[in-house]
Formats: sequence, C-alpha cells, structure tokens
Amino acid sequence: MATATLHIADLGGYAGPARCYRLDPVPVINGAPAPFVTIWVQRGYAHQMPEVNVVPATSSGACATRSVMAAPGSFTLHFDPVTDEQIDGAHWLALQALGGYTVSGQRPTEPGGPR
Repeated sequence: MATATLHIADLGGYAGPARCYRLDPVPVINGAPAPFVTIWVQRGYAHQMPEVNVVPATSSGACATRSVMAAPGSFTLHFDPVTDEQIDGAHWLALQALGGYTVSGQRPTEPGGPR
C-alpha cells in the first residue's frame, strides 16, 4: 500500500501552510526519484484561485529542484480553505492525485510535529 508519512508538520518559507511527507513507494517526479514531497496551500487573491502545490523535496522540506514549479498532484481549488480540516483535505487530495498515498498516523496538534 502506498503510504505518505508526515515528516515535517509545519514548514516555513512557502506561500501557505506547508507540510513535508516521506513517500513509500518512492514516486518518480519529472524523471527523478522523490522520496519526499512538500505540499502547501496558497490562498487565492484578486483574480487567482487558491492552489495546492506539490514539489519534490529534500529531507529538510526544501524544494529538491531549481524551481518550485507545480509538480504532479498540484491542483487549483474552487474555494478558499479557511479551516484546518479543509487544509488537511487539500493535502490528502494532493497525495491521492500523486499516486493514491494513504496518510500514515495522526496530524500533530502542535506546529513543528515529528521531524
């Protein structure tokens, strides 16, 4: 079974709430193995809809490529997430689109969760 384990629960430096996941089995994204991905939810503004962005990541959560261009699993939302449940759902849906990953364990209640 494809599993995504929450690696870093509250990651700074992205345009919205970001988390880093360890993936098993490791997907190939844009031709390279990606054992980690970072997913963030960017709020909409002006005439831009909110987006859920996925990028291959290092174990620190930093983007593993030279660009934070949206990778497979990224998508546009048609509502602006405002609750933790909506953000959780957006992360879950991105992992489903990336390869049907099941999230392992519970979401930490405090920022900075498991490392």
